[in-house]
Amino acid sequence: MIVVVYRKSEQTKKKYMIVFENEQTPDRIINGHARKPLLPHRYVLEEIGMGKSFIELYKTKHKINKHDTA
Repeated sequence: MIVVVYRKSEQTKKKYMIVFENEQTPDRIINGHARKPLLPHRYVLEEIGMGKSFIELYKTKHKINKHDTA
């Protein structure tokens, strides 16, 4: 399980969180040369964590109310 906190552009302050339940490593998320990336290349990655414990940690740290799952 990989937890990612991201922004949709450099100028925005609003942060989003998505949880990839079927991913074991963050390699496919970080890869900048992927043809079909899991997150679009224009998104700014704030933090990436592995495990369920990061869901609540990132929600409180970045003031995110809900998250998406993929």
